[in-house]
Amino acid sequence: MKKKLFTITLLISLTLLFIITSTGCVSLFAPQIKLEIMQMLSQLGEANVEGNAEQIVFHYTDPITEINHLSENTYVTSLEDKLLELEEMMIYVDCLIDDFSNENITLLDFSNAIVECDEHAKFQDLFEVGVFYESIDRVKLTLVKINGEWKISIYELLSSEDVVPE
Repeated sequence: MKKKLFTITLLISLTLLFIITSTGCVSLFAPQIKLEIMQMLSQLGEANVEGNAEQIVFHYTDPITEINHLSENTYVTSLEDKLLELEEMMIYVDCLIDDFSNENITLLDFSNAIVECDEHAKFQDLFEVGVFYESIDRVKLTLVKINGEWKISIYELLSSEDVVPE
């Protein structure tokens, strides 16, 4: 009797699992997935503020595609080149703020998502005392989950607004 009950429970569980995964029923897990994505964005912002280029590129796929809708330029860059670019940039500026807000997360399935959000960044010029650059950029991030980690495969700059000190 116990064996029959176990077999029936196992069959029901496998059937439900098959239905959930094959129909793309992400909605059951949406809150957890969105939380994972928000944590990844927070970690990316912290890595920028810490000036940790290796930790920044950890959050990107190899290669990374960057699209600038303002200049209509598209770049496909290896992580190695992105790391060198970030390390060079960090010689000239220090990131003081990098956080994401007004997120609109669209889950495509369990391992693909699109996030449209505001990225607020503030940099201090390391060569000119008292010079700061601050902007709020509207960005669209295409994310993929690789080995349990959310990574940015496409970073699109949609709009940019400089923050003017009051």
